[in-house]
Parts: sequence; C-alpha cells; structure tokens
Amino acid sequence: MIPSKAQIKALEEPLDYCLSRRPIFGFDANETLLLVANAAETASVHNLDGAMHSTLSHGIDAYAAHLVSGRQGPAPDIEQVIADLVFGAHYQSLRELLYYSYNAPGTIDWTLADGRIELRYVDRSLPRQFFTTLNEWVMGSLAHFHDNSVSEQITSMLKGLPEWELTDAHKAIAPLLEAEANHKLAAYFSILNRDAEIDLGGYSYRQFTAVYRLLLIKALYHRHHAVANNTAGCVFIDPAALVSDIAQESTLEAATIEAILCDLVYDGNAVRQRVDATYFALHRQGRSTGHILMQPTGFSMAEGLVQLLRVVAKRRPRAFLTNVSNMLGSAFVARAAKTFEAQGFICRTDVSLRRIDPGLPDIDLLVISEEPTLGFVLLVCEVKSPLPPLWAKDRLRALEPTNISKAFRQAEAIRSFLSMPDGVNFVRSLVPKDGIEHFDSFVVIVKQLIITSDNGGMFFDQEEMPVMNFRTMERLLARCDGDISYLLHFFRGYKEAADAYYETPMATLDLDGLEIAYEQVQVRSPFDFPQHMWRSDGTRERVIADFVTDGHHPFDSLQGKVAVKVPGVDAFLLRDTEGNAQE
Repeated sequence: MIPSKAQIKALEEPLDYCLSRRPIFGFDANETLLLVANAAETASVHNLDGAMHSTLSHGIDAYAAHLVSGRQGPAPDIEQVIADLVFGAHYQSLRELLYYSYNAPGTIDWTLADGRIELRYVDRSLPRQFFTTLNEWVMGSLAHFHDNSVSEQITSMLKGLPEWELTDAHKAIAPLLEAEANHKLAAYFSILNRDAEIDLGGYSYRQFTAVYRLLLIKALYHRHHAVANNTAGCVFIDPAALVSDIAQESTLEAATIEAILCDLVYDGNAVRQRVDATYFALHRQGRSTGHILMQPTGFSMAEGLVQLLRVVAKRRPRAFLTNVSNMLGSAFVARAAKTFEAQGFICRTDVSLRRIDPGLPDIDLLVISEEPTLGFVLLVCEVKSPLPPLWAKDRLRALEPTNISKAFRQAEAIRSFLSMPDGVNFVRSLVPKDGIEHFDSFVVIVKQLIITSDNGGMFFDQEEMPVMNFRTMERLLARCDGDISYLLHFFRGYKEAADAYYETPMATLDLDGLEIAYEQVQVRSPFDFPQHMWRSDGTRERVIADFVTDGHHPFDSLQGKVAVKVPGVDAFLLRDTEGNAQE
C-alpha cells in the first residue's frame, strides 16, 4: 500500500522518540565522541568488508548533534554505546525510507500487520541507484588504485617508526605521501580545477583544496602508520596548532584557514544551522579546547570535495549559485566531451538552437559518430551536474522542476524539433556535406541521453530516455573501443544488467514491541562492462570492406521501418520500434 502522510508520521514519531531515549544521550559527550570515533576507525582498519565501519559511521551521524555538544555526564559504557550506534544506523536507514515515502509517493510499499510494518521498494530505480553508487565506488577504486606500490612502500617505511616524532625516515616518506594525496584527490568528484579562483564566500576553491590536501596527507600518514604497526584510532587535533601548521605549509592567512575549517568540521554551529552531519568527516568537541577529531581512514575515504560544496550551498547559497554552479556545469560538460573524444567521437558543446527558435533549449553535448556502413549517429546529450547527493533529501532534489526532471522536458523539446523541417536541416548542417565514402545517400540516426553527476535514473524508471551517471558512462566509454553500437546497447540495457548484481534482503528493528522490517541493498558482485574490440584490432575496417564488397547499402538498415515525408525537405523521417527519429 501507499501510506498516507498520517501513517508516515505515525511511524516517524515513535522512531524519533525511541532514538531520543537511547542511553548514549546521558553519557559525557566529549568522552563518547572520542569512544565512537576510535571504534569506527578501528572497524575501518580491521573489518575488511567495510560493513561494521559503515554501520558505526551511520550511527554516529544519528547522534552527532549530541556528540559535539560538550554536554557533561558519566563515562560512556562501550557495550551500550555500540548497541546505540547500531540502533542509530537503523534509524538513519528508516529516516531515508520515510523521506522517500513522504516526498515520492509510490516508491516504497508499506505492509501493515499486527505488531509489524514492512517497507519494500516498489520503484526499483531506488535500489538500482544505491547499487550503482556503490558499484562505481568499487570499480573506480579498483581501476584508479590498481597500482598500490606507493601505498605499500609508505606502509613498509613506517613500520617500527614513532608516530609523533619527526625523523629523517619521516622526511623521506613525505614526498610519497604528497604523491598519494594528489592521486587520491584525482579520484574524487574533481570536476573543478583545484587551482580555480572561485569565491566560496570568504575563501577560494584553490585555498580550500590546498587546506584539504594537507589534511588528507595527515590522514594518510596516520592511516598507514596504523596498518604498519597494527594500531588504530582517531587523531586528537588541537585547532590552534592545526591552523599554525597549515599556515606554515601553505602560506595562507590564519583567518582563511579557520574559515575553511569551519566548513569542514561538524560542531555546535553546524547543529544550530541545521547542516546535516553527513556533510562532515571531522568533528569538534563541544567544550574546553574544542579539539578536532579525525578518523584517518574515514577521512581519507570520504568524498570531501562534495561535502564541502554541500556545506557552502547550504550556508551561502547565493555564493554557490553565483560563483560555483555555472562553472561546475561548464566543467562537467567539458569533461563528458573529452571522454567521448578520447574514443574517436566528434563532440560539440553548448550548441545553441535559439537562432532557429528562441524557445528551444541549448544542446549541452552533441556527439557525432561516423558510421561508414550507415551514415551518422548523433547522440544528443542533456548534461545535468547537481552536486552528488549524500542522503535522501539530496537525492529527492532530482524531482525539482529545475533539476534532473527538467532534462526530460528539454530533451522532449529537442526531439520534437528534430522531427520538423528546421530540425532536419539542422541535422544536415552537422554532418559533412560530402556524406560518407562509397555512398551518395546515407542514414542519420538520432539518439538521446541524459548524463548526470550521480543519478542513474533514480525516480525516472517510467521514462524511456536513458539516464546515466558520468562515472558509469566513463567506464562504459573506456570499454567501447569507439563503437557507438556498443554504447547504445548498454544505454538501453543497463537497468536489466545492473539488477542482476544486487539483492534486497530484509533488516529488522524492534521498536518497543513494534517490529519494523525494511529492505536493504547488498551487492552480489561488482558489475563491469566487458572489453569490446572495434577500432583497435581492425574490426571496423574489415566490416566496412566486407559491406562494400558484398554490395550492401546504408538503406538496407531501414527494412521494416515506417517512412514519413518531411514537408518541404528532401528527407524522410523514419520511426523504429522505440520511436526514435531517423533521417
């Protein structure tokens, strides 16, 4: 059943109440923060599958406001705190499902029975999105960090060395840590140039990345030292000393560093401003010296660039919209174009249609593939670059009129235009006047794609137009060897292919006698695209030669298609079974 808002609230209230009654709120906040940070860091070092670290980290987010409050109390009981963190992780998962139920009715099915509520995904685009995000993290990490020789060398050199003393051996390790940090930053959502002088409201993007890089080096050092010496734990940082150290290494002013740290550290200000704890990988104790706690492994694995930009968008929305949003969009389009061009495709960006019709949207990215046995394939791409989401409220923004949902309206307007005489003439202006070798007439196939920063079709399963996030698209392009047919196959078939690689077992939570069961997403195995061979081994040239020798013609591909004459233009519009226009 689709729950009413009253039914959602009827579950939300006891869930919030049970969270507020957990014993963790009575323990000393500073001591408890230290305890949970150490527990999460230890789990990340010794729990190789990451499940326990994920549970503890989500649990910490549930209690973050208390943990940074500085509230005094008795020393925490470790067993009770761990139990509370497990409950907090359930709370965070259920909070997300309630958000989806309330704001996207029909995505979650509710089954109510005596003493039990079951929540299951109806819209399969949701679990597919969660799988895709995790799968891209795994596959991207395997590809980007396949050579871990530098990491292994650092760990080996740190074995037996003191953690808090500077020796000649430490100095020899420093360049390796800097190289590893630079390599790691390249794996993040690094769409913007790290040296970009973009005003984030008090400091520039360049200044932020300089500070973040130094923090990342610090985290990597402690992470490697823990592995080398079989220890683990969070790092306790004096904020004044941290500012001083960063100022010496970066030449930045202390006030600038403090402003950046303010946006990187979760503390009482973030609580008062209602900035979600998921946007932070550092925490500040709430009384006395206000020490900053860093989980070295957690910090070095966090998507810190996205987290910071999310905080800026929340705290200084005007600065974000004015200074970041457009530049991020332009850089994102340029990156997508570069990825297609690397496979031999021709790309045009920001193609304006307004000289033809002022009411038409621009084409963000137009990909042209010359197909000598057919003619040309035009891939018309709408590119949407909202910041990757970190929790449900972020993901739901895809449904807003100015977000990803807008791309479908823009794409439909372009598709309608391309079937009109002016649209056909526009298509002709894009392809070479001489057409293709061997043939005087040819076919132009027009396909459409929506490329996003993260969304792979979440909430849009009913749409026929494919949606692909840029990381999936980049992996696919790396495997296609310049074959547009290979790309089109997976644009159409990704949903079905991905659905075979995950499952949705039920998790249960007892809520004062009410059993709540809800679906989670577990990866069966990572999903990679098979390596295709087309250009690099000569297959493309052999196919062309055989096609010409056997007397075939590009029009042979149109058998079974319905032709419609375009008024006033020497062209026919053909429809395939998917309704795609072909000249």
